[in-house]
Amino acid sequence: MPDTLKSLRIQNGYTQADIAKLLHVTIPTVSSWERSNSSPLPKYVPKLADILGVKPKEIFLLTNNTKLVKNTK
Repeated sequence: MPDTLKSLRIQNGYTQADIAKLLHVTIPTVSSWERSNSSPLPKYVPKLADILGVKPKEIFLLTNNTKLVKNTK
């Protein structure tokens, strides 16, 4: 999930610190997700998806080659 997760975060106007605070995780945890060193635990996926404006299943599908379009709600 490296570039795509980071791109979605930036596109939505959040810093890594913002995401970390909203999910009650550390900044290095968010950084690790963005670098594909780890993946979010399932308990964080629904809220992360909501924050980033995508469906929860799309969080699991994010790859370097996947481009997602922000949902219009």
